[in-house]
Order: sequence, then structure tokens, then C-alpha cells
Amino acid sequence: MTYLPFVVLFLFNVNAQQFPPLNLYIGSGGDFKGAANLPIGAQIPYGTVRVGPDTNDLEDGPTLINRYAGYHYSDTFINIFSHTHVFGAGIVDYGEVGIIPVQATDDTDLKRMISKKHGYRSEFRHETETIEPGYYQVYLDTHKIKVELTATEQVAIHRYTFDQSNENHQHVILIDSSYALPSQPHDGCKQSHVNIDPTTNQINGSILFDGNLSIVFGGLTTYFVIKFNNWTDFGVWTNDVLLHGQTTADGCSSGAFIILPSDQQQVTFYVGISFVSIEQAAVNLEIQTNLQSFDSLREFVQQKWLNELVRFKVDASWNRDGEIKFYTAIVHSMSSPTIWDESNGVYLGFDNKIHIKPNYMEHIYTDLSIWDIFRTQMPFLIFHDSKRANDIIQSIMLIVEQGGYLPKWPLANGYTNCMIGSHADIMISDLITKNEHDSYLNLTQVIQALRIVANTYQIHDSRFDPVTYIKYHYVPFDKDAHSASLTLSYAYDDWAIGNVMLAVGLKDEAQEYYQRSQWFENVFDHERKFFCPRNSTGTILCPETEAEYLFPYDYRYTEGDAWHYRFYVPHNTTRLVQLFDSPANFAEQLNIFFMHSRDWPTTTFPNPYYWAGNEHDLFCVWQFHYANRSDLTQLHSRWLLDHVYTTKPDGIPGNDDYGTMSAWYIFTSMGFYPLAGSSTYLIGSPAFDHITIHRNHGQCTLEIFVHDNSPSNVYVKYVLLNNKTLSTFPFIDHIRDLQCSTEISTIQFDFFMSSTPSSLLS
Repeated sequence: MTYLPFVVLFLFNVNAQQFPPLNLYIGSGGDFKGAANLPIGAQIPYGTVRVGPDTNDLEDGPTLINRYAGYHYSDTFINIFSHTHVFGAGIVDYGEVGIIPVQATDDTDLKRMISKKHGYRSEFRHETETIEPGYYQVYLDTHKIKVELTATEQVAIHRYTFDQSNENHQHVILIDSSYALPSQPHDGCKQSHVNIDPTTNQINGSILFDGNLSIVFGGLTTYFVIKFNNWTDFGVWTNDVLLHGQTTADGCSSGAFIILPSDQQQVTFYVGISFVSIEQAAVNLEIQTNLQSFDSLREFVQQKWLNELVRFKVDASWNRDGEIKFYTAIVHSMSSPTIWDESNGVYLGFDNKIHIKPNYMEHIYTDLSIWDIFRTQMPFLIFHDSKRANDIIQSIMLIVEQGGYLPKWPLANGYTNCMIGSHADIMISDLITKNEHDSYLNLTQVIQALRIVANTYQIHDSRFDPVTYIKYHYVPFDKDAHSASLTLSYAYDDWAIGNVMLAVGLKDEAQEYYQRSQWFENVFDHERKFFCPRNSTGTILCPETEAEYLFPYDYRYTEGDAWHYRFYVPHNTTRLVQLFDSPANFAEQLNIFFMHSRDWPTTTFPNPYYWAGNEHDLFCVWQFHYANRSDLTQLHSRWLLDHVYTTKPDGIPGNDDYGTMSAWYIFTSMGFYPLAGSSTYLIGSPAFDHITIHRNHGQCTLEIFVHDNSPSNVYVKYVLLNNKTLSTFPFIDHIRDLQCSTEISTIQFDFFMSSTPSSLLS
């Protein structure tokens, strides 16, 4: 981001009324596998810093699964405010550098607070919380302090207002420099250092910590600089020992404190974060804030959000909850992935060296939960913000340059080996097949990376041993227990590679990968009509009982059961329909999958049938099209929008997974959905009467008019594209129908709805 003088930037005041209807509590609740794990707090779009409260009604112990992002709606205690969080991925990482204001009567009181974990925490109520894009406010009931937060890419800005109810109380700010969110007792801080510079009113330091993913590559060091205007006293603590006037402390039970003048009711300070060095954290702080006022910085950040949100408009008087869910999903989708380059273009590479961002990229990105985001989040970015999508793919190719391999799930500057498949293949294919890649993408480098990932063993395990896979044409169960899941994933990946090869003119090589993409049939049981593991002798090993088919943690599958993977052939549903012997039988079984899922009473435990919160099921509702039952796609997709996604804190069906579920909602509510890795979209049932999307920051506009829409009119009679009947219904092509061009500035769809299925389109 380029930071200009603030007098130029602020042309008008941003206030909450200017934002569309939102509920940013959505995704902050839920239990166990129904948890959405979204942090609450302040962040600039795609920003590195996600500053906000970490809550827990348990004072000590590991972080529970529904608090992996730090916050849970049900809690009544704020433990601390930390500065970086994972965005709804079902894992614990980041969350480090904790700060909280307190009012203490004396040193004894202060010692009590730091003598045990979270002894300084405070009660709070949602009635005193304000959550807007880029801004967070809460009142700490225990300490009687109002906390306000905003953030640029790498800087958090805190403002605290102390009640003057007791003049004898000291106004203290605690910096728990060893703080990190743990998931297990051994996780979290590994090394910590803090230093106070009383000549500049600055505190700096670092923390090396392990999270669920960062532990794989040896942990991650976060550097920080905190800038105050003044204080009257300062010190550090180690374990439960307070040391006034001392300037340094080390260890994983240590921190710093400052005491403000007793008559100072309000304080503003700045926390610069870096993954490069303390010096870089100071650079980030200075460049990104220029020590401007809290209100000015808040206005700047919120204007950034408003600039993004005004590009989207939906309207339906009968679906106001849908509007809230849509705009909230937009905010969530733009909260990730994470900007990794810092204010002057430097960043820590996958070779652990410091690099400078290429001039043709606006940002480097990380925290790419590829297993998740390739399905919806990445296609959504390609659809509405192709420049950012190009930067993400370029970021992946920089990882290849620095680390040697395509990543499976990169976090910070490390490979994590999280989840299965090599789905970066599909993200690359999605960009190229839609012809949205720019001239800076080195296609020679791309082709080489795809060849390596598909055919060569990689130390970072992007795929199970490719040599064995190629020998058998499937992953043998006696070589890897996730035989069926892996085989299905690799078939999809190879199809995507074939798409790229074809796009660059390598037709013969494309055909080789297309042939490999058919290998999913090798783990299909033709009698049972399920995908099942197969051992190296050729024996299919399907579940033996009906209950086994419905066990969501079946060891034979990755995060799912036999039903969850029964239809997982997104790239060739046409052939899958044939394997079910007839379109009617396929549609019947797929319909059972959805209808039985409605009987499942809770989201706490995974649905054994269609599981809306699990990634490999996300495409299933669109597969009715291939069996000539578009009406069932329309029926079930609208039902899911209305019943599975809600405006409650648990209103996302599971982890949002860096915007994946939110992007699913966005696409589905607009009435079309991507086949990831291709230029194809599939038509559904729009949830609004009028939808306007200004794409690529004004390059072109998509406008959708939905006629006779209502809660009961969920079926599509016919569709017009630019006032002509859409002859390819129920399919749309990105290049042919949706690509921005200099000739057409507005693309218009008209949907005509009915309460009964159309015999013409089913």
C-alpha cells in the first residue's frame, strides 16, 4: 500500500451508517466441528495484523477448538488483545504479542495479575462491543476501561480510555511479550525477549512460537515495536517477579509494563509487527501511521473497507437476512489471504532470506489454505479482482523459486504439509483457463512446477509418492490409508494440469494428464456405487456395514466418510453419472444425500450425509445439472442459503477456512457457481432481486435482475444474457460470457423465476 499525506486521503468521514448491513459476529460461535473460528477485531482488507480480543471463560489450559482464532461469542472474559490470528482454519497459529490495560491499586495487585496465566483478564459484555470493518471497541468491566482498536497492514493502533472512578488506581498497560495462543501445553512460546527504551518511550522485542502449522518448519519469530507518547514508570516481569525500572526480560513467562500519569484518562499507542526484524517493525510503524491520531487512522482503514464494499450491491425486500449474510461474507472473503510483504516491500522468503517484492506485484500473499480456497475463494477473486488473484499465483511461484516445490498449504514462510492433494494445480488452472493471467506469469516456470508435482517425489509432500501412484493408477490402501481420497484428489489435480497444458499449446501432454484424470474409476466400486480404498493387489475395501458408510471420521477417508466422497469427481461428473448406470439413478442418490442431511439435528458433530462445512462436498449441489435435474440444484441450493447459513454467531456451517465458506455463500446467492480449475460456472437460484458487482475495480460491471423472485419462487424458468436467451443453460463460460472487455462495460443477466420447476430446463 502507498501511504500518502492524510490531508489528501480523507475527503469525508466514514461512519457505520455508510456500511451496508453487516453482522460481524457471524462465524464467531459454534461448537466442536460446527465452529467457524473467525477472529473478532480490527483489520485492513487482507492485512497481516488482525488485532482483537482472545476470550475464554476458562482461566488456564489449552485453547479449545472453537477458540482457535482467539474469540468465541459465548465467552464472558477477555484474556488479552493479541495481534495476528488465523482466519477460521480450524488450527491454532499466530495470536502472539498480548497487550491489555488494567487498573491496579498497588504492586501487590499488579503482581497478583501476572502471577498466573491470564490473571489480568477482564469480564465484558456484548452490549458494550462495537464491531465494524476496520474498527473494534469494547468496555472492560473488571478494569473499567474502554478499548478501541484499528489496524493497517502491519500496525495495530490502540486507544484506551480509563474511568476516573478511583483516583488511587494506577493506569497500567501490560505487554505480555511471551503470549501466544496454544492448542496443547507444549505449543506456544519457545523463546521471548522484551526491551524498554525510556529515552524514546518505546518497547520492542520478539517471540519465537510454535503453532499447529508453524511447528512443522521450526516455529515462527514475530518482532514488535510499541510506541508510546509518555509514561511515569515502567518495568518488566519474569515469572511473578515485578522489576520496576528494569529494561529487559527474557523467557516464556515474562513481559513489560508501563504506568501512565494518574490524571491521564486516555492513551493512544502503536504496535508495529514484522516477521523480518525489530528494525523493520519500526519502519512499518512509522511509514504506515506517521503517528497520526487514532481517529484519522481509523478513518483511513474504514475508507479502505468502504471502497471495497461499495463495489457490491444486492437487494431483496423479502430477504433482508440474506443481505446481511452476503455483505458479511464479502468482508470475510476480503480478510484473507494474508499480505506478507511489509511496508517497504521486504519479506521473509521460503528460503529464510530477506527478499524485495517484485515491482509488478502489489503484494506478496501467504496463509494460503489451498485445500480450501481453491474451490471458491480463489475463483471469487479471479472473478472480481483479477489483479489480486494474479498476485496470489505469483506468490505461489515465488514459493517455488525459494523453496523448490509447489506448496500444499503455506503459512507465513513455511511449508506445512497440511491436508492432501496438490491443489495449487487447480488454482493455477483456474486463472489461466479463464484467461485472467497477466503477462508477468512465467508459463515456462509454471509448466515445470506442474510436471514436478505430478511426477516427482517432493520432500514437502505435495503428493503421495507419484511413482507408486503412476505405477498402480491409484494410491494403494496398503501404502496410504487415505487411498480413495488421494486418488480422487489427484485425478482432479491432473485434469487441471491438463487444462494448463492445453492452454499453452502442449496438446499431447494435455491428453496424458486428461487420461490420468480418469483414474478415479480405479477406486469406484461398481456394485455399491461408492468410492472405496483399493490395496496393491487390486482388492476394493469398502465399509462393511451401513453405519460405517456414515462415520465422518472413517480412517479410509480424509476428513469424511464414504458418502462425503461418493460424488467427488467435480472435473468429470458426466462420467460419474454413467457409472451410476443412469442419470435418474444418479440424481436419486444425490437427492438422498441432501434430503437425509436435513434430518441431522446439530452442527456440533459432522453431518454423515451432505456436510455443508466440509470442502469436498461443496460442489455436490451443482452436480444435478449433469443428470438433467437443474431443478434440484435450484431447490437445494436455496434451502442451504436459507437454513444452513444464518445471521447467528454459529451461522457459518463449520470453519470458514480463510473465506471458503463465505465465498460459497456469495456465489450461490448470486445464482452461479464455479467449477474450480475451469472457465465454467453452473447456474443456480439467485437469492436477491437485483445484484450489481463492479469488477476489477471498475473495469466492468455485472448486473443481475431476478424477476418474480420470492422465498417460494426458487426455480428458474429461463435466463437472458444481454437480452438474449442463454442457450448454454445451465452453464456459463467465463471467457465467452463474463470476461471484462473494452467493448462491453456492462454484462447483464435476467433470471425469470417460478414456484414450479421448468420442464424445459430440467
